[in-house]
Amino acid sequence: MNKQTTRNTALALVGLLALSIYILACTSFSPDDTKVLYPAFDTSSGAIGMAVYDREARRSEMLFVPLAYQAAESNIVAAPSILRAEWLPSGREIVIAYSAPGKQNSDQDGLGVALVPWGVHKPIKIFHLSDLKEPGMLFMTPLCLAGDQIFLRASDKGVARLDLRTGALTSHEFDDANGEVSLYPAPDGASIFYSESGNQPEQGTVFGRLNPNDFSRKPSMVITNEVHDQSVVTYDKSGRILALLSGGSETNELLVLRDGQRIFSRSLDAHGQKRSFGNAVLAATGKALWATFQQTKGTNEVAYGLMEIPFSDAPPRELTLINEAPAEDDAYMYYFQTAISHDGKTAAIASTYLACAEKQIAPADCALFLVDLSDPKWPVTKVPIPVPAKRLGFKH
Repeated sequence: MNKQTTRNTALALVGLLALSIYILACTSFSPDDTKVLYPAFDTSSGAIGMAVYDREARRSEMLFVPLAYQAAESNIVAAPSILRAEWLPSGREIVIAYSAPGKQNSDQDGLGVALVPWGVHKPIKIFHLSDLKEPGMLFMTPLCLAGDQIFLRASDKGVARLDLRTGALTSHEFDDANGEVSLYPAPDGASIFYSESGNQPEQGTVFGRLNPNDFSRKPSMVITNEVHDQSVVTYDKSGRILALLSGGSETNELLVLRDGQRIFSRSLDAHGQKRSFGNAVLAATGKALWATFQQTKGTNEVAYGLMEIPFSDAPPRELTLINEAPAEDDAYMYYFQTAISHDGKTAAIASTYLACAEKQIAPADCALFLVDLSDPKWPVTKVPIPVPAKRLGFKH
């Protein structure tokens, strides 16, 4: 649900790309959970690319680094980019979306989409889309894939559908929409969820399913006066259960809806400290959710970690992953997100982009964190992400 604050934050961060790297972490498990995609620094250029970690071999390799053409020097170089990646269900291909330099003399960046083969000898396909109004909003949630098509937000009420096989691009405008339309991936990989905000508060926010073939919308619920400026949202496979987690204060809230009706809510005590949430993922049991958090530790420090929040009165469980990071505003929680493996046993969180902030985390805290959720002790495997002395596109 795109509230105005979230939207403005994303647009402001996209505007910083000319000065720095857009700061948003993302991970993705392969269909068999043996590999993890995560952003990492390219050692030779200092740019951020997409790396893959082999959990069985316990090693990483750089998979893809976006490139840009420099007209003045007439050469091709690594480009500072926003990146988000997802595996296709076959496990043989990976889709990577990234910010791409716009037209000459333009401050507006376009969007690049790469279809990268994995384990097979096939060429990489590159698509460049230059007419999206707000490409940065794409990177706030996992990529919206339905079969061999990726769906992108093109404007407030417009979407674009890119066929990854043919390169065909189809645009559609929702002329009958009351407000902004946002897209969310459906867990089945065959359809898309959407939200539509009303022009007036009493209209609420509609959540439903988008038909990937004809762009028709089928509402499943209306949420009234429940979506706050700093809400993160998660949902079940059917789209009938929605959980809203609101932070940014000393008292946080969890609200769970079924078909638009409140079925559970609770306040979350932050122990007198300010806490914000990065993203949330519904647990496989349907009885809890996983969320990343940022919590103040005083005037100048914050902690980052993972939290399990039960849909009951049982206390949440917290795991701190970065204990003493420089304090930043709430927007930095969008840089620290978790993915949960398909078997529900592992959480993966990369802190790569926190190393690009104006107030940088310690080099030792730049890592891919793999948390074993099947073990009651939640042991952590920490895969270091080396931070180069020069990070491409980052202004010191």
